[in-house]
Parts: sequence; C-alpha cells; structure tokens
Amino acid sequence: MSTTKKSAIFLAVAFAISWAITIGGHYAGLKESLGLAGPILLLSAMMTGPAISALICAFAFEKGRRVDALGLRFRPNIWWLLAWAIPIALAAGSVVLTLVLSDRTFVDIGEASRQAAEAQGQDFSQMPPWLTSSAFIVILAITLGALINAPILTFTEELGWRGYLHDLWRPFGFWRASLGTGFVWGLWHAPAIFFYGLNYPDNAALGIGLFTLFCMLLSPILTLVRDRAGSVWAAGIFHGAFNAVGGLTLGMVSEPIFPWNGIVGIGGFLALAIGVGAVFLMQRNARAPAAQAAT
Repeated sequence: MSTTKKSAIFLAVAFAISWAITIGGHYAGLKESLGLAGPILLLSAMMTGPAISALICAFAFEKGRRVDALGLRFRPNIWWLLAWAIPIALAAGSVVLTLVLSDRTFVDIGEASRQAAEAQGQDFSQMPPWLTSSAFIVILAITLGALINAPILTFTEELGWRGYLHDLWRPFGFWRASLGTGFVWGLWHAPAIFFYGLNYPDNAALGIGLFTLFCMLLSPILTLVRDRAGSVWAAGIFHGAFNAVGGLTLGMVSEPIFPWNGIVGIGGFLALAIGVGAVFLMQRNARAPAAQAAT
C-alpha cells in the first residue's frame, strides 16, 4: 500500500476517534454531567486517538517492522536529556519575552500560592518555607510532572504524530514532514479548543488558527529531537516536559490573558520562532559536511 493511502487511513482513524469523543461528549452533555473532572476526562480520552490509529495501521500495514514504524526503539542518548531540557528553555524564554515586551509583571508563584491558600483558611505556619517556594514548585513541575506526563503522552499523541506519521512522512524531508505534521496536529485540537476552550477559552474560533500555527512552530523542534534521539520515547519526554512547564508560564506573569497568555501567547510564539531558527541553522550545518563529502 502506498504512503499516501496509509497516511490517509491513519489520519482518518485518528481524527474520527478523537473528534467523536470531544464533539460527541459535548453534545451528549458529558462535560457537565461528569462535573469538574468532565473536560479533563474527555480531553484525556481524546488523546488516545492517534495511538489507537497508529497501532491499527502498524499491525495492518507494517508486518516485520512494527517497532521501527512506531519509533519504539529504546536506545537512550544525550538527546533524551535534551528532550527534557529544551522545553524548560522555551518556557523560560516565553516568560522573559512576555515581561520585556508587555506591561505584565513577574509573579512569584510560591508566594501567590501561599496567599491563595491562606485566603481559603489554610494554615502554613508549621510548614517548612521551602515546600511553598517558587524554586520547589518549578523543580517539582519539571521533574515529577514531566516523569508522569512523558509515558502518557508517548503512548497517546506521540505514538501517532512522532511515531507512525513520522515514519511515513520523514522520507519526504525534514521541513515537509515537520510542517505537515504540525498542521494536522494543530487541526486535530480544533474541537478541544472550540468546545472546551483549550488554551484560548475567550477566543475559541481564533484559537484554532493560532494553535495550528503554534503546533507548526513547535513541530520542527520536536522532529529534530525525534531524529537525533532515534525514538518516539524522546518525543514523549519532550511533550511531557513541555506540558508540565507550560502551565507555570501562566502563573509567572500578572494577568496571563490573551494575547500574553504564557507559552501559547505572543511570548511563546516568539520563543518558538527563535527555536525554529536554531533548528534551521542546525539542519543547514548538518547538511554542509555531507555536501562537502559528496564533492
């Protein structure tokens, strides 16, 4: 079967599963009937669509090479560590750019958390100060949060996008594969944004276009990590760490509302654009020695 047909089947199944969960859940009233956990449960279920589709396609079309088709080789290298570190740099960059370019101010998330808890009657007098410090909250997010998120995202979204779809589209070139994957990845989020307010609760329709562009900017960085690490596991680590620290960018700036809403606001877009520029230079420098060797 051709790559085009495999791609069409994979995307059709992935979108059908995920969109059926989010759109169906909305119109069935599950978002409200399940209480505060409703949106979280439905969006978590939505994430399984790409993985289910990838497994179906791998078992149907990739006999003898299923592990490679899914990108599940487990051979850690330095890029597995960078997969964790790069999201932290992007998040920090988004906060710095937001503070420099806007009228927003820095918020000490530790102090803000204590004040919010005390306003609800909680007593912190017997608690060691370091437990509510900003440093501890950040460290907890970038370690425990990333460790929890990484395997979940590896075997849901990333098994599809940087696993099976990467295997299908990477032969067409780094940038085509990256931008194409970023486009379908962003569009795949559309019902979650429109019906559940994901990332853009006050600008749902605009948010679909913005987040598609956001994913297209993030995708080359993820593709680079996936390529250099040689495994979808590294993409899962990256995605897990990115989600873990992304929420912190909202807490670190005053009034984190559109268009200065943390990592998915202007500061985040600019940080990603700088990251894509670095990827471009790395890819160009990697091609140069190969071209010289061929002459």
